[in-house]
Amino acid sequence: MTDVPVLRSPDGQVLLRAHRGSDAPAVEEQSQDPDMQRFTTIPVPYGPEDAAGFLEHVAGMWASGTGAAWAIEVAHRFAGTVDLRFGEDWASIGYGLAPWARGRGVMTAAVRLALDWGFVERGLVGVRWEALVGNHASRRVAEKCGFLVEGTARGLSVARGVRHDAWIGSLLATEWRAGRGVSADS
Repeated sequence: MTDVPVLRSPDGQVLLRAHRGSDAPAVEEQSQDPDMQRFTTIPVPYGPEDAAGFLEHVAGMWASGTGAAWAIEVAHRFAGTVDLRFGEDWASIGYGLAPWARGRGVMTAAVRLALDWGFVERGLVGVRWEALVGNHASRRVAEKCGFLVEGTARGLSVARGVRHDAWIGSLLATEWRAGRGVSADS
């Protein structure tokens, strides 16, 4: 098994750690949320076998070197996932959060931790962000973390066999090092 680095927000409230088998019920519960179903590519309906498959997938990202995925933990409770999927010196970022943890800055903190790890430890040149048009929560997190939203790509994303327009953005390592996305007010 690959060692997954444990990352903690400066205030100690958000912990990124390896996913565990015991996260499966919380992954399944999170995936029942209408916003998760609307704005992601998860299967609908989503059952225990889907949660088990997801946990195998994120473990495989680390093992194969194709990506890095962390469970987000708040108050000793699984709250969601943030991941980086690697390309040639770039990565794309994905994230999802349980409804109970939203609106508290948890995802912004988690994304910043993952980005810092990617830029510092992995030496990424840049990170790409994408979200279905209308996913304002994802866009707010991306913008708070310094992503430049560059536009709308028509029909870019496919969710359950249907094409959707998507917002796209990027964040360069040079921008991250210059302090973009690390403001204390968000």
